[in-house]
Amino acid sequence: MNESSVAINYIRSALQAARDAGLDVGALLESAGIPASLLGESRARVSHAQYLRLTLAAMRALDDEFLRRGGIRRTPMGTFPLMCRAAIHEPNLRRALVLALRFYDTLLPDVQLSLHRHGESAVLSVALADPGVDPDHVMVEVMLVLAQRFASWLVDHRIALTAAEFTYPPPSHVDEYRMLFHCPLAFDAARNAIHFQARYLDWPVAQTPRSLKRFLRDAPGNLLVIPDNDNSVTAQVRACLGRDFSQELPDFEEVALRLKITPQTLRRRLREEGTSYQEIKDNIRRDAAIAYLSRPQLSIMDIAQMMGFSEPSTFHRAFKKWTGLTPGAYRQGSADRDGTTDADD
Repeated sequence: MNESSVAINYIRSALQAARDAGLDVGALLESAGIPASLLGESRARVSHAQYLRLTLAAMRALDDEFLRRGGIRRTPMGTFPLMCRAAIHEPNLRRALVLALRFYDTLLPDVQLSLHRHGESAVLSVALADPGVDPDHVMVEVMLVLAQRFASWLVDHRIALTAAEFTYPPPSHVDEYRMLFHCPLAFDAARNAIHFQARYLDWPVAQTPRSLKRFLRDAPGNLLVIPDNDNSVTAQVRACLGRDFSQELPDFEEVALRLKITPQTLRRRLREEGTSYQEIKDNIRRDAAIAYLSRPQLSIMDIAQMMGFSEPSTFHRAFKKWTGLTPGAYRQGSADRDGTTDADD
């Protein structure tokens, strides 16, 4: 099970697009199992599964893979699979990406996509003719994330980014960028772009019609969540920490030993990916708690014990620090199920 979580900002953005198109956003929230009260809390998050359910439901209802952002019907459902079927027959990543960009350039006259090679670096950029159609910058984020994840899938290897730049100031959910891009970030830049090593462009396309069929089951929504099985250092540290939080987690030096690198190297490589050991520990426990809270058969006391907290009140305080809500308020969208209120935290 993927236990990554997604910032509430992306739920708000999808719902705004649905609202602009006249959809019943309450029904969308209910079908995804997301309490409406979460929308008012800036630190709230939802599970991977909840995000996928809501996003895919909205895409299908609007028949648009970009949720008609800016009020424009951009790409009907089935567009992305059609592009994939063509791209997998290209001999290498460069040819596949050029085909994909030309494909979307034809469909999206108000979006300019480009790929350039500069010595040992490759740059893929996105420019909107009218940035006003993307006030929360989610469309730019989605396009850049999709490009990197799709390219990684094509060659069956995570393509690490060396930099990402954006034309706007740091958004309120800038912490999410570190998890999405795993590289140094630059804002108020001249372009929206991701950078990676140009050598990847020569790699052969590794996918086949059979693997494409599996890939398309949840696409393109499955490309928008934070993967828990990539080959980044962050993912390797998460794997070392495991999912049994009832036991004390290994310290930093122990994790470095398990990864067979020095603590100094591990610290540097995590910094290059825009994170730290403490942040990974906090995030993995937060995401696991969110996933457990979506299972009604587990009481909050059960979850507290599974998360390694000896007292439910301690778990309440930690969860509220992570998300802005107590576990019960998160689960019900009102008062805590077990009767504990914020005052008890």
